[in-house]
Amino acid sequence: MAIDDLSLPIMWSSMLQGHLTDSDETVARRRGRRSGLNDDELHARRDQFVQIFEGAWFDIYRELQRCKKPDDLICIFTPIANPQTWWHEPLAIFCRSSSESASAATLRRVRAELRGLAEPLCRADESKRHTEEQLHQTNWALAQAHGGSRRMVRRARKKKRKEAWKAEVPYRPLAKKEKQLRERLIQLEASFARQGLFSFLKSPRYTLTPLNLANAAAGLPHMGWRRSVTRCKKAASKIANGTMFQVFKAMRYLVTNANRKSENELVASIHDGILSLPSRYQLPKAELAKNWFSLRRAIRQSYRNDPLPKALICDITKRYFKLICSQSQVEIALTEQFKLTLAKRPEGRTSSQPMKADSGSDRND
Repeated sequence: MAIDDLSLPIMWSSMLQGHLTDSDETVARRRGRRSGLNDDELHARRDQFVQIFEGAWFDIYRELQRCKKPDDLICIFTPIANPQTWWHEPLAIFCRSSSESASAATLRRVRAELRGLAEPLCRADESKRHTEEQLHQTNWALAQAHGGSRRMVRRARKKKRKEAWKAEVPYRPLAKKEKQLRERLIQLEASFARQGLFSFLKSPRYTLTPLNLANAAAGLPHMGWRRSVTRCKKAASKIANGTMFQVFKAMRYLVTNANRKSENELVASIHDGILSLPSRYQLPKAELAKNWFSLRRAIRQSYRNDPLPKALICDITKRYFKLICSQSQVEIALTEQFKLTLAKRPEGRTSSQPMKADSGSDRND
């Protein structure tokens, strides 16, 4: 067999491999639309939202459940989007009011207009700055000129002024149009983001949790909420299911199974419930047992406030964390005194602290 015959399969293999590689790269390059966020940026935004939502879950959980329209999200998120905190920037997109509803097609069209405007605006701006710089140099030269040369410099300045004015003419409408497009885009993105998050809330496919909500919110308004969820799920969040959310879930379990006929019965039921929490609540069990003094006060305050049964969970949790964060030295000492011992499971109503103290020691809290 000739050498050319031996090399033929190798040549065909190389050509075929190169062809397939080019094709694969083309497919990968064309697949989907550019989102404006790479995976690292998307996952970082997701983790930001996880931290925000878990920290404020007792404030927003019930409101999110009762959300009736996209604009209701403005009232839900505005109270927790404090301008003095880092939470403000990620939540601002959902709090900004807008007069125009947006679709993905509308957003793409406005963004394309802005991209198309960038090059002519850049050229006009560069020409404008160049003529202004020349005029500035001429003005400086006029200030230094003396005698007969001063008249020549004045003529040159007159010419530069005309050039600067001519350069300003195409720049102004382009700059005005860009400003209008950017202002419109800001409103459209806010509307699109709220519509997307509202669609997630009404979807029966996902349970309402901080992590699921963060997965949907992370990509908005750069992509649809479904695509955001799909991409976020490719990498697990390392900060999800933190202490505050675990405490909330434990309180939901305790209050749901508690006797709510009277204040004392509710306190007693939650007291016994903490000592017999299932193993999946190990972390919040230790947390609530340690801070039983503050939790008991939160339960009594919430019960006297007479919230709706479904709102009682959020109200108790909110008051509990507020009391924990504002403890005085006396309260810290009492917290240590009244903490629950978790060594043994209770039988009936047996605990490390007498129920007499539970029912009467903080009746005026």
